[in-house]
Amino acid sequence: MNHIPKADIVFYARSLYNGGVDRVVFNLAEEFLARGIRPVILVDLDNPYSPFRDLVPQGVPYEVLGANGAIARIAKLRAYLRRTRPQAVMCTGFGFPNLCAIMVRWIAGFPFRLMLTEHCFPSVDHDAAKPWQSRYWFFRLAHLLYPRADNIVAVSKGTARDLANVIDIDPQSITCIYNPIVSDALIQSSRAPVDHPWFRDGDIPVIIGIGRLEHQKDFATLITAFSQVRQNMPCRLLILGDGSERDRLTALVGSLGLSEDVAMPGFAPNPHAYTARASLFVLSSRFESLANVVIEAMALGTPVIATDCPSGPAEALDGGRFGRLVEVGNAEMLADAMLDLLRRKPAPVPPGWLEQFTTRASASRYLELLTPALKC
Repeated sequence: MNHIPKADIVFYARSLYNGGVDRVVFNLAEEFLARGIRPVILVDLDNPYSPFRDLVPQGVPYEVLGANGAIARIAKLRAYLRRTRPQAVMCTGFGFPNLCAIMVRWIAGFPFRLMLTEHCFPSVDHDAAKPWQSRYWFFRLAHLLYPRADNIVAVSKGTARDLANVIDIDPQSITCIYNPIVSDALIQSSRAPVDHPWFRDGDIPVIIGIGRLEHQKDFATLITAFSQVRQNMPCRLLILGDGSERDRLTALVGSLGLSEDVAMPGFAPNPHAYTARASLFVLSSRFESLANVVIEAMALGTPVIATDCPSGPAEALDGGRFGRLVEVGNAEMLADAMLDLLRRKPAPVPPGWLEQFTTRASASRYLELLTPALKC
């Protein structure tokens, strides 16, 4: 960090790692930049394995503090902010970096507006935390420190309620702003060519799932449900993403005799081109804050099935009005819904519903809270 870029707003996180959160930050940063506001993406540690490092928007600086641990994080964050003098800092991940940012503001020596944003479902970590773990104490510190921020934002109403309950703060102190998902860039990227051979054969429908191959996404249930659908009609399943459960899921595919009909090619920089060409999008998650991929599929005209998990899919689909909701972990129910929607294509989602998920609308909501710190 020899040259410190000038910044109006700093997006601050531990690292780039979580696809949905990273894409939200990138979309907001691009929209702010287009409105004449200078953003910087700042992380504690660089993650050389993150596929999103190469997707940072052009014209948006990406800076690494090189900080690990609370004391180093506080010292380096304070030094960085004193050099750049941003008007606002937006913390984009749940955890100790948020608490450090609150403490840094007390000792920064200059005023800036501080916003904390919640993109995850905190009760999942809270319920599993033990007294000897640092995250156990995080929730207790958050109760004391979170109200010191200027704004607390959650990406869905369910997440807002969950956060308020978990750290025991006033629910009215949390604002819900849906993620910036729908844009001209999304539509444009969906028109890019894809090189997978399955999309050259229009006679066999392709079902798509997107996400990290982790416990949360429960792709095992999707694969099991797909095996039942495959017994009733020709179809294929494409899962985009990577993670620690790849070997387990590959073994499941083999045990069900689906190796010719299920593909898991890994992370795709542009998943939208695949989604737009798929016959059906399925989200099988155990929990989600909002489920960006569901909104992307709706915007691209691809029918959606999602689990009715806490808490985002039901909000995104308006309680099932704009897509099918099924019980979490219920492969039979999921298979029935997949068969039904493959046999009859539902009406497209009206633009009026999707407007609240546009980058334009979301950025404007954020700027309403960040004003008067930011002028645009």
